[in-house]
Amino acid sequence: MKVQVSANFKKHALKTILSIIVFAITYILLLILAIGITVGFTLLGIVIFVSKPMFLTAVLCLGLFGSGLTILFFLLKFVFTSTKVDTGDLTQIYQVDEPQLFALIHEVVKEVDTSFPKKVFLSHDVNASVFYDSNFWSMFLPIRKNLQIGVGLVNSVTQQELKAILAHEFGHFSQKSMKVGSYVYHVNQIIYNMLYKNESLDNMFEKWGNISGYSAIFVNLSIFIIQQIQHILKHLYEYVNLSYLALSREMEFHADEIAAHVAGSQALADSLLRLSFANHALTNVLTFYDSKFSENIRSSNIYPEHRCVMLMFAERNRYQMRNGLPQIELATLKKYDKSKLNLENQWSSHPSDEDRVKALQKLNIIKTETANEPAIALLSNGAAVANQISDKIFSGVAYQQIPSALEITSFTEDFEKRIAMHAIDQRFNDFYDYNHPILKEAASMSREQAKQSFEELFADSKVDALYELNSLENDKYVVEAISKGEIKLKTFDYDGTKYRPADAAELLQKIAGDIAATKQKIADYNRQIHFYFEQLADAQGKRPEFEQKYEDFALFDKNYEAGQARYNEMAENTTFIFQTLPFADIEARLSDLKRREEEFKRELALLLDFPESKLDLEERLISSLDSYISSELIYFYIDHYNEENLQIMFNAITTYKKLLDDHHFTKKKHYLNVMLTLEEGKGQKKELS
Repeated sequence: MKVQVSANFKKHALKTILSIIVFAITYILLLILAIGITVGFTLLGIVIFVSKPMFLTAVLCLGLFGSGLTILFFLLKFVFTSTKVDTGDLTQIYQVDEPQLFALIHEVVKEVDTSFPKKVFLSHDVNASVFYDSNFWSMFLPIRKNLQIGVGLVNSVTQQELKAILAHEFGHFSQKSMKVGSYVYHVNQIIYNMLYKNESLDNMFEKWGNISGYSAIFVNLSIFIIQQIQHILKHLYEYVNLSYLALSREMEFHADEIAAHVAGSQALADSLLRLSFANHALTNVLTFYDSKFSENIRSSNIYPEHRCVMLMFAERNRYQMRNGLPQIELATLKKYDKSKLNLENQWSSHPSDEDRVKALQKLNIIKTETANEPAIALLSNGAAVANQISDKIFSGVAYQQIPSALEITSFTEDFEKRIAMHAIDQRFNDFYDYNHPILKEAASMSREQAKQSFEELFADSKVDALYELNSLENDKYVVEAISKGEIKLKTFDYDGTKYRPADAAELLQKIAGDIAATKQKIADYNRQIHFYFEQLADAQGKRPEFEQKYEDFALFDKNYEAGQARYNEMAENTTFIFQTLPFADIEARLSDLKRREEEFKRELALLLDFPESKLDLEERLISSLDSYISSELIYFYIDHYNEENLQIMFNAITTYKKLLDDHHFTKKKHYLNVMLTLEEGKGQKKELS
């Protein structure tokens, strides 16, 4: 298959080729310089020794010769290094075991017009990639690539979508135009090797420097010269890397176009929009089993559970279903992103999913014959290999006894219960997911506002204000970084207007005004909602209960921010424990920590006094927390830390954060449930009348 490269691809390819040429010239000059230094040092050493033969001049001669050689070795060591991909977590599969999957791979290879992968591996995750072991000679010699396919990915797409994803991966290597990307990748690896992979050289310097004081002089001389070379290479690495990343983004678009010609634009676009969601679902499954560790419970196969969680989340998010999978639209993702900031991330190797989907929609390549069955059906014997992959995940977990496997029905019930426990009723339309129902001023409504229904109070337009606020605050953070020079740009766009970094301070004032106005808008919504339910409570004779639940939450919320600050203070003031410090500094910092602990322990004890606090805590942890609160633990003695006591303290800090968040959410949910009860009571009253 021959797909023409775009004008942008050609432009960035030329820039990349230029960067390779600049690197080659610079490297050759540095190599000539290193050879000159080696020869010069050697001749100087010989002259010194011949002019006055003695032990000291012999050491000087050998030292100069060694310094020259180490500098030369530094510039040539990349030739002898290789990068090997660890496949220990992967499972190799063969055509005889998975004939349908291999048939699809053969089909894609033929259509893309590339070579079949050397080996095919399965992993547990939501991903696919082509990889190979590489070295310096990989730039010049043909190398067969390996294919890695995540079972989590196969479980999240249709067969047509999997075909598109594989075509994208093979598309990176199928055309000669993509070869320049391979060259610059290896150039980057060469520079990276010289800058950051110097363990063998450092070990050699350490051994050499320990021989005698004389040898240390020559070690320092070599290090000084190498550091000057590295200073040049750092600038060169940035230059080459920027060219490579710009080309890499164009290569992604090009590989997408190849995939669209093979499987259609829609198949790749749909999978791109779903994969983050699928990965989130799989992460939730694995996190669920992390919490089951103490109960010695594992999964026999995480992929039916993965599918189950995807369907649960799709229902909660009100996603449409197509071919048995959640259909996520670009407009749905844009609903949460109201950013007005537009800047090209020059350090990103991939374009955004939004840009890729828009490019695919513009191509609009339609395939009339599509295989929309689940891709997981391609795996033989009911995807029996998924059991093997799951076994590999849990084989590294050190259970206290042989774990039992959870049945899918038990998993579903338990997971749904957890979701319900930590989720807000969907009737609120996500309005309270990132907003607390706290009054900033007395509740009131205009005559027009008083006519609003429950549905109008929680309409999408009201929820959008929360997403606007989040995007504005993110925009402010990025523009602040631009203003400080942390993000280097010539220009950037905000709300359709082009700005220079020098204009960022003025723009920040505008954003701050927008943030204040949006916060006021949300405060007005909260006030209107409170007034609405206050009126319902009056009508149903439940005003005291309504006010009590509100005050209960409002009081806890008032102290919640202080509690978060207390947690952050404890977390920040224990980081020194992981640093190497003089004993006197450790003692001083621990003394300061003890002072902070007094208030922290009191607040932790108050949280533990809530009746529901200990329901989800293990007896061993409760005992540890009681010990922490009631005892003066010694964390450091003479010259070493007491690891057991440190762990007790860290457990206490982590548990404090969990209890603080859990209680805040519980009180918020109790208040919201009263609101729902009042709304339901209004409906019942209408029926009675």
